[in-house]
Amino acid sequence: MSNQDILLRILRLLNSRCIDLETIKDRLRMSKEELDTGLTILETHGYIEKINYRNDCRTCAVYSKCNSTSPNLYRITEKGLRLIMRETQLKEQF
Repeated sequence: MSNQDILLRILRLLNSRCIDLETIKDRLRMSKEELDTGLTILETHGYIEKINYRNDCRTCAVYSKCNSTSPNLYRITEKGLRLIMRETQLKEQF
């Protein structure tokens, strides 16, 4: 699996919800090192952001449905959503 595929898998999982590190790792069946690298790349380029559970959750669109108690969550940014949409459109063309 290419690095690009790994990054897109992470973005798709984060689409429309906030998720903690352990949940991402378990759902994608990735090593912690592989996931840490992917998250760092995505966060550095502005595709995702790390949020603090206690400070930022109340402004989240899925706050009422979220039952995470992890203090550190990740969520996709508008830039990340645009990337997923572009990738989906490209796949549909072929």
